[in-house]
Amino acid sequence: MVVTGTWIICGTYDKGIQMHSLVDHRESHMLTGHTGTVYCLGFYSSGAQTRLFSGAHDRTLKVWNVDRKITSQTLDRHQVQCAVWSFLEAKYSAGPWIPPL
Repeated sequence: MVVTGTWIICGTYDKGIQMHSLVDHRESHMLTGHTGTVYCLGFYSSGAQTRLFSGAHDRTLKVWNVDRKITSQTLDRHQVQCAVWSFLEAKYSAGPWIPPL
């Protein structure tokens, strides 16, 4: 889950990303494109760029244009599912999903 000044954004088991408005408290948008459960989300905003990053059980990482509500990039060569996003100085990294014991 990601909370911004405008949105609460949640990954779902039904392969989507729900965007809930903090202004009117409704589900405003459902982003689709993953073919597996969405496990991790990250949000990056800097000046003119506002991006949402998602990782799912389908082993893809997606970069979303939040303003237009569309996928701007798909990275599909990952060997593991994503569980963690980390941002440092406009660079990102994704960590693996580790099943519970």
